[in-house]
Amino acid sequence: MTNKKQTHPTQPVIRSSTDWKPEPCGLTREQIRAIIIEQIG
Repeated sequence: MTNKKQTHPTQPVIRSSTDWKPEPCGLTREQIRAIIIEQIG
């Protein structure tokens, strides 16, 4: 009896294209900074 190691196919790594940009969220930089400062203290 042989003991064969079962291997599972790995999922491909999904990467964003190099020209991807996040969609605007409607907040100004100052508002985003205020939120971050509030979150991290």
